[in-house]
Amino acid sequence: MEGKILDQETVAEHNPASEQITNTKSKRKYDIIIFGASGFTGQFVVMEMGRFSQIYNLTWAIAGRNAVKLQNVLDKLYKTVDGYEDKKIDIIYADVQDIKTIMKMTQTTSVVINCTGPYYIYGEVVVKSCVLTSTHYVDVTGESLFMEKMAYIYNGQAEENNAIIVSALGMESVPADLGVEFLYKSFRGELKNIDIYMKLYSSSFVLTDSALIHDGTWISAILHMATKKQRLYYRNLLDESMGITRIKPNVSKILHRRQISTKVDKKNWCLALPEPDQAVITRSVHHARTKDNLPYNFNVRNYVVCGGLISAIIGLFFFVLLSIMAIFEPTRILLIRFPKWCSLGMATKTGPNENILKNSRMSLTLIGHGTTSVKPPIENLKKTTYKDNTTTRQTIIKVKAKNPGYGFTSKAVVLGAITIIKDQINIPKGGVLTPASAFRNTQFVKRLMDHDAAIFEIESDLVTY
Repeated sequence: MEGKILDQETVAEHNPASEQITNTKSKRKYDIIIFGASGFTGQFVVMEMGRFSQIYNLTWAIAGRNAVKLQNVLDKLYKTVDGYEDKKIDIIYADVQDIKTIMKMTQTTSVVINCTGPYYIYGEVVVKSCVLTSTHYVDVTGESLFMEKMAYIYNGQAEENNAIIVSALGMESVPADLGVEFLYKSFRGELKNIDIYMKLYSSSFVLTDSALIHDGTWISAILHMATKKQRLYYRNLLDESMGITRIKPNVSKILHRRQISTKVDKKNWCLALPEPDQAVITRSVHHARTKDNLPYNFNVRNYVVCGGLISAIIGLFFFVLLSIMAIFEPTRILLIRFPKWCSLGMATKTGPNENILKNSRMSLTLIGHGTTSVKPPIENLKKTTYKDNTTTRQTIIKVKAKNPGYGFTSKAVVLGAITIIKDQINIPKGGVLTPASAFRNTQFVKRLMDHDAAIFEIESDLVTY
């Protein structure tokens, strides 16, 4: 993935009529297939699949192009998870460079979990194959270009073929997207706007020279920065075709201070972070309005908590610098070829070690503002309130997750696939969907909490007269 990486996108031939499709779901051999199971994220997904498949009584297999690596992943599963003494999990050969192998894979399963990234380069072939074979699809990508391009190209055909395509089933964007749903259902009044603040931290001090992310995540981020023109191109096409309206950035809050908890009297410096969560939520809100006929009349903006002013300025500078470097091919090649050095050790081929993963945490604070009609607790207070007793309300929701990058993400994508199988009656019959638009009427959030993947809770609910 070097050199002209932006030209290496793996694209399937868009001619459905040329393919012989068998899409009868009753004939499917497997409930779920994990594609790209030998990758860094894929290995975590396999372990979670090994556990959850026994709880939910599911048949599954793994797929990829390197049988030796795939077998090594299964050997680790057999040694770690009880119930696999007979070593019964199948290995399927599938290569994104050969669409026929991908088509054969998708025809044998109800749901594909795609762990092969960067998705901008390798994802479309899998999505197309799933749409053509009426196979459901989930992934963990945070790449806005890929998600919105797939929505523009394949949504109509996915709806016709009853194929459910859901991206962003990971740290980005399940907590934010389903957090908005949780807040909306918890807000007793008319919700006007939501500010979301993401905080990443360690539960305890860890002295280590380990990386913080895998270099695949780094490469996806660089591609995101390098493909701004393509992203805006497909976003405009998608918005025009579906009638999506996006809010403009609030320039005054690109860098700002905010108290994000009622329990701690402290303000933190925060930076605007519109991608990918805000872009995903915008599509979810639009789907709620147009498809589910829900009165979603609120705006959402996303931010990241930096703590001190110095760290916020450094973070902003680092982002701007990388954005500029990613535009130009020579510097982009350096960023991709030498992720460890260019990321100052944050991204490596081996990824974070066990201690880093064990202690990593994410806390998402969703602050909802709106109005509510309630009677003031004191009769004399009526004189100082509006005549219609309309008051302002602020509800704060917390979403918390351990090991968000890989532990939570692996659980979320597997539970997403399971929810498609178990709760299909409460999910749209087909389409390229966001997590919230797919799962707002299902048991998905409950499953996340039941299996210790995340906590969704109300921190405070304040009414001002």
